[in-house]
Amino acid sequence: MNSISELDKSILFFFNRSIHSDILNYIFIFFSDRRSALIFIPAIILTGHYLNKKKPDSFRKFIAAVLVALIAVGLSDIISSRMIKPIFERSRPCQVLEGLYFWKAKAHLWVMTDGISSYKSSFSFVSSHAANSMSAAVILSIFYRKPAALFILVSILIGLSRLYLGVHYPSDVLFGWSLGSLLGFIIAKTYFKLSEKYPKIRY
Repeated sequence: MNSISELDKSILFFFNRSIHSDILNYIFIFFSDRRSALIFIPAIILTGHYLNKKKPDSFRKFIAAVLVALIAVGLSDIISSRMIKPIFERSRPCQVLEGLYFWKAKAHLWVMTDGISSYKSSFSFVSSHAANSMSAAVILSIFYRKPAALFILVSILIGLSRLYLGVHYPSDVLFGWSLGSLLGFIIAKTYFKLSEKYPKIRY
């Protein structure tokens, strides 16, 4: 068990300390910030408007994919944040480990953790960012196979950003991805089964 814990810390320090750079700061802060998702809203609206005008069948598929993905993200967030985290009550690395770079978003500055100060109060296991993004990535990949690698890549970057910012252990992220993948497949399968019973909801 100790060896697993040490491996967890070693991987964390690699992403948090060894590769720390100005360029990666911008990249991982962007992917870690939930508000970054807002930039996709205009793209979703414009895409939906275009498909509704030019390709009604594709529009129905697009709306179904977006709605199912939103359901998956919502359910993933509830399970990871409100059910799993309170059970395990794992402290975040930025709360208990010394020598991590931690991004204080409100102050817009990096600080070095001392292993004592509480920089973030919520629990660590599992990563909601990883779970939520992977559940959406899996749903979108099932609906749209060609750009599937891009969807998965975005979720991977979001998960790695949590290590880079010092707020999660690798195991938090790994299990978050696993949870998101499982939920994505289950919700997608449920949608397609329901669409057979209720054709009106099928694209």
